Amino acid sequence: MNSGITTKTKPIIKLISISFNRLSRDDIDSIVLIEQQNSHNPWPKNQLIESILNPANLCYSISIKNKIIGFLMAMPTLDTADILNISINKACQRKGYGNKLLHYLIKELKDRMISQLILEVRASNQAAIDFYLKHGFEEISLRKNYYMNNSKHPNQKEDGIIMRLKF
Repeated sequence: MNSGITTKTKPIIKLISISFNRLSRDDIDSIVLIEQQNSHNPWPKNQLIESILNPANLCYSISIKNKIIGFLMAMPTLDTADILNISINKACQRKGYGNKLLHYLIKELKDRMISQLILEVRASNQAAIDFYLKHGFEEISLRKNYYMNNSKHPNQKEDGIIMRLKF
């Protein structure tokens, strides 16, 4: 007969060190890699550099253990900001990092007294549309044939959906 002892243990929770930082030109290789993994029509390297170097833009990375896993670029105006680009490393998607990055931006915008966020998304990018709707964005307009290169049909133009979040 086996007289084993049974004990209850708590699950082990491993804390992950996440940081948010302003993007710099030194981050460009990481950003280009993430952009290329996630887009059929990635921004060219020079366009990413221009956005990072523009002092008016808010460009942030999210890192785990000092390794960039995602980035966000936004252009603020008086009371509105436009998300220009947001992307998370494929291996880190669907783990809440996009949520954290978006919430970090919203906090920064509130500190600047900015009350709404606007973005444009390809009509075919249902995952992104669902992400934004989940965060309270609403569809406010449609730009017919806005994108010259369609993600799924390269010879056709693609509509852009404009979405807004008020806070």
